[in-house]
Amino acid sequence: MKMPITGHTPCLTRLLGRLLLIWLSLGLTLPTAQALSYDDIQDKGEIAIAVYRDFPPFSYRRDGKLVGIDIDIAHHIARQLNVRLNLIEQTADENVDDDLRNAIWKGHYLGGAVADVMLHVPYDRELALRNDLVVLFGPYLKEEIIAARNIEKLGRDATLALFRYEKIAVELDSLADLYLSGAFGGSIRANLLHFKTTEEAGQAALRGEAAGLMGPRSQVQYALLAGMDRFDLGKVPTPGLIKADWLIGAAVKNNYRQLGYAVEDIIASMVRDGLMAEIFKRHSIDYVAPSLDYLAGAGVQ
Repeated sequence: MKMPITGHTPCLTRLLGRLLLIWLSLGLTLPTAQALSYDDIQDKGEIAIAVYRDFPPFSYRRDGKLVGIDIDIAHHIARQLNVRLNLIEQTADENVDDDLRNAIWKGHYLGGAVADVMLHVPYDRELALRNDLVVLFGPYLKEEIIAARNIEKLGRDATLALFRYEKIAVELDSLADLYLSGAFGGSIRANLLHFKTTEEAGQAALRGEAAGLMGPRSQVQYALLAGMDRFDLGKVPTPGLIKADWLIGAAVKNNYRQLGYAVEDIIASMVRDGLMAEIFKRHSIDYVAPSLDYLAGAGVQ
């Protein structure tokens, strides 16, 4: 008598689970697609570009469709290369080093696609030195930490010192959170309201649960779009903060520099010609361009 397939499913599931554990214990990885060179991309007629998952205003889903600043940038890159675009949503790992491994040069240990290009990568020399299997290039944004302060509660040009007496919302374990936890001798720590994302922190500020919000400019602006006029946004004195701003660019595998040069030229043109600023404006986000000195070159060495 033939047994129904469903009768074997639990046993099969346990067997597959044991095989996976054995595979991982041997230090092996599940097969993944490989990143392509510039010539291979042209021959295939398609480029795979990795963007972060659930990361507004840069890459997120609205009504099931991927939208955002980085999505628009990726589409423009594909059009300029005259190839189809394959967007890969990259889940953020513990740190950027892990993200580069998963997206560009090795792939996730559970398998999945590897991208030809990754967007929204910090353009940073120390990061580049730690990750010699990738090349960082094409900075297209200067990101910076800002504070949004409720005008009705704090007036304009309020300093962070006032948050010793008022609540301020931050994303948990973010740079803003770490800084404010120790600033002014830790006197702000008790007034920190923690949230999973900057967007959720912004919702709390809009509801009046916090008198301020602190984080990267682009994310803070997006989080407060529904009530921007109620807040004074800008950089504030942050004594002791080692890195108040940084550049954002792209990455490719280290042996695909020709692809990096081609995409870098496209990104540099977008910045110089004003298209990058137009994309940010389309999403109601202020654009701060990197210095022209960074727009052409061979990437971070």
